[in-house]
Amino acid sequence: MDKSPWYKRTPLALSVSVLYAFMITPVLVAMKTTVESGSTLQKVQKIFTGMAAFGMVLEAIADQHKYEAKRNGLKDTDKFVGPTNWTYKLCRHPNYLGEIMHWTGIFGAGAVVFGKDIVAWLASGLGLAGILSIMFGASARLDKKQVEKYEGQPKYDEWKGEVTSSVIPFIK
Repeated sequence: MDKSPWYKRTPLALSVSVLYAFMITPVLVAMKTTVESGSTLQKVQKIFTGMAAFGMVLEAIADQHKYEAKRNGLKDTDKFVGPTNWTYKLCRHPNYLGEIMHWTGIFGAGAVVFGKDIVAWLASGLGLAGILSIMFGASARLDKKQVEKYEGQPKYDEWKGEVTSSVIPFIK
């Protein structure tokens, strides 16, 4: 438990709360707006909603896969035991890819009904930019940490050579 005083934790808690409020803005706007059944906007909204759902499932599967690999691996050693197959053949951080797909899908599903609503565009855009920044930053930090810890180990080097993309499949 964090024993620091509440006033030191409050700025972080507030900023995370604002970020999540911005990230969920597309859902709130879409819920108060109707889209004509069978219209192009509805079809686009369904595609983005599917993307969000697929991203959530990908993230869950990748996190479970990572948990299983680490649980079955060596616990107190510097030997690489991370997952290297299934979703981890797409990119080195498929859980981050899933989260990116999820939030991008939510943004897209709401954006089709934003119209000229500047507040919706601004809040949602800031939310999406914030989560993308966090995900890409975290993957870069994790890549650096893994290189420092595992580079030179055959299993890690082979996997990293085959899976050259950190987050977005097929893009170095």
